[in-house]
Amino acid sequence: EKRKPPSISQMFETRSHAWEEAGLESQISSRRVRRARRRLFLLTPAIAGVLVLYGYRERLFGVDTAPSIVTAVVLLLLGWMFARDMGRAVGPVLFRRMDPGTAGTVGFLIRLVTIGVVALVALRIAGVDPRTLVIGASFSAVIVGLAAQQTLGNVFAGTVLLSARPFRVGDRVRLQGGPLAGVIE
Repeated sequence: EKRKPPSISQMFETRSHAWEEAGLESQISSRRVRRARRRLFLLTPAIAGVLVLYGYRERLFGVDTAPSIVTAVVLLLLGWMFARDMGRAVGPVLFRRMDPGTAGTVGFLIRLVTIGVVALVALRIAGVDPRTLVIGASFSAVIVGLAAQQTLGNVFAGTVLLSARPFRVGDRVRLQGGPLAGVIE
């Protein structure tokens, strides 16, 4: 069965109704979004303040090791809250223009990248050598990659399906479950 191309009004419609149907209306709650934006407004100078204090650590405290570790831990906590609130603050923009699966994936990626950047900065402040990080990450990637090869393949396939949307509700889909499971339609 062929699909008709979307009309102009359908191309610019919002998709917040799909979120409400899926029971995710709390994600687009204006009260939660305002609260997240206020916290972002407060967290940004707090993170900057922590970094400034770290810059003056030897003058203020006279030592280097303890303030570095405390700074790294505080930065990780503030960064975690920042990433969470960043995801909530950009949520309505994503929810209005994307279907639930794609918007959820993009929101997750925004939070993941933010947490990754914060973790790298915190580890650098804690005094971890970048070469040590690279060696440890590559060793871990090889181990995890070999152990979870099938699972990671399914995760990437699911991400492609969520972003490409090759079928819609009501379309006929044939799934091949492997040599023993057979075909499901």
